[in-house]
Amino acid sequence: MWGPFFMTKRRKIINIIAQVAIFGGLAAILYCVPGLYFSLPVAPSFMTIHLDEIPILISGFAYGPIVALLELLLKTGIKLMTGSITGCVGELGDLMYSLALIIPATWIYQKHRNIKGAILGVGIGVFANLIFTTIVNLYTIFPVYKVAFSMKDGDIAGAFDAIYHWGVTSDEDIRIAVMLLPFNLIKDTIVVGVTFICYKPLRFVIEKINVTIPDKKKSEEVKLEEPKEVEENNEPKNE
Repeated sequence: MWGPFFMTKRRKIINIIAQVAIFGGLAAILYCVPGLYFSLPVAPSFMTIHLDEIPILISGFAYGPIVALLELLLKTGIKLMTGSITGCVGELGDLMYSLALIIPATWIYQKHRNIKGAILGVGIGVFANLIFTTIVNLYTIFPVYKVAFSMKDGDIAGAFDAIYHWGVTSDEDIRIAVMLLPFNLIKDTIVVGVTFICYKPLRFVIEKINVTIPDKKKSEEVKLEEPKEVEENNEPKNE
């Protein structure tokens, strides 16, 4: 009675493990390997763009937000195990930024699996990411950075002012929030754009990541039926 139920659950668990391992591992490579990330002239050099969100967003569209969440946790865990040059502050920030973009986008697309659902999902995801990253950076990540690296007030503001020349001297100046927007908008545009370009060509591969467990009961039934068919074929003909 409970056999098919547990077989289905087992199949789902194995599929999730395979999906998380493949896409989470790829994201970890893009996140951890030096040279696979870069900075932009619109932000200080300590702010870099990683492409690790692309495979996670692709798999999140294919398999749902839970798989995407597990992949984000796996990627972050691998990065922390390989060592952090930011005292875990940067990795924690990256995790929160990715959650703000990927979870709303994949959750909405799971409810509306069409092009409109995808556009609506990434639109809300990008908007949530821009607001969230600005607030978190200004009032959480930057203050923690200052404590972790014994920075003085104005050091972060000075890094931004060297680019924009707005006369910002305090790290709590709200104008820093405006300076953060171009960087985050470019990053989100790259991630979303590459995801839309790659999703359709990779769809065949995505669909193949699906482990099939043979149904033992059905295979036994087939074996039992085989002798019967042979017996019927060997019946003597009536002359």
